[in-house]
Amino acid sequence: ESAQRADDAVAEFRDAVADLTGADPRGVVHGRSATQLVYDFSRHLSRGWGPGDEVVVTRLDHDSNVRPWVQAAERAGATVRWVAFDPATGELPVEAVASALNERTRLVAVTAASNLIGTMPDLTSIAAAVHAVDALLFVDGVHHAAHHLPDVRALGADFLTCSPYKFLGPHCGLLVADPALLEAIAPDKLLPATDAVPERFEFGTLPYELLAGVTAAVDVLADLAGPAASPETPAAEVGADASGSRRTRLERAYAALHEH
Repeated sequence: ESAQRADDAVAEFRDAVADLTGADPRGVVHGRSATQLVYDFSRHLSRGWGPGDEVVVTRLDHDSNVRPWVQAAERAGATVRWVAFDPATGELPVEAVASALNERTRLVAVTAASNLIGTMPDLTSIAAAVHAVDALLFVDGVHHAAHHLPDVRALGADFLTCSPYKFLGPHCGLLVADPALLEAIAPDKLLPATDAVPERFEFGTLPYELLAGVTAAVDVLADLAGPAASPETPAAEVGADASGSRRTRLERAYAALHEH
């Protein structure tokens, strides 16, 4: 029974994070922190880099989405290109990022929201420019997720990280990506460890109590606004079964938070 409950805690955690981020549950990776996950994936992804390859980082980002990529690039002999934000407006112009891209660009790391000044870059346009040169977009969503409901597909992010403790949850980190993309990445792992995605990126025994805490935090957020009434569905007729999916309830809750 305890083994089944542990399995259930993991599955419920992946479902909850997928609802929160607009991701596929099969693409949800747990980590000790967002910083740890960025370091892990900087090592995984940079194994294929070499001289002539380029990585783009920004002056707007928290160092946790900068230093891991700089260090990985240095080890691989790749070039780091820096993009500055506009000091007069605090904005990160799409054109500034696009001008740093070329056919040698392998990855662009950028924040969804600055932890210092709150700037939210136009990620959808940045993603289009990044993907036009067949590069990957790694997005730091730690400070974004506490204020805006993430949608990894709409943002165009290939990878998105966030930290549950920023939105009422326990201290750990999350990474979401397309399962097919994760399948293409081969991390170092123990011989008896599973090769299944996403489990192959999660080393050792998972902290089931933290996973359950993340699920609970997402449920608290989803229930903040309560069941929705509408002209088509009067309040008296709205019950637990009619209140919508968890993603729908999260959308309603974040809208109510913004209004408040």
